[in-house]
Amino acid sequence: MISNDEIKHLGWLSRLELTDEEIVRYALQIEEVIKYLNKLDSISLSEVEPVRLKKKISELRKDDVKPFEGDVLEVAKNRKNGYVKGPRMV
Repeated sequence: MISNDEIKHLGWLSRLELTDEEIVRYALQIEEVIKYLNKLDSISLSEVEPVRLKKKISELRKDDVKPFEGDVLEVAKNRKNGYVKGPRMV
């Protein structure tokens, strides 16, 4: 069984402030997910044929390369001194 401390830690990692009610509810939900995954692990796949891709990856769609006509800086939102200005990184 998953403990409330583990749920609190997951909430902290996710930057979520969880109430005590949410912690209990999420613990029960995670237990149900783990039970289902354990059930899936018990299924034998030895008699199942693997799925084969019927088409080659290159046949899925045609790549049409079209060169860009124009100046990139003209259509960019944030321009500064001949460059595209990106978001500030901390």
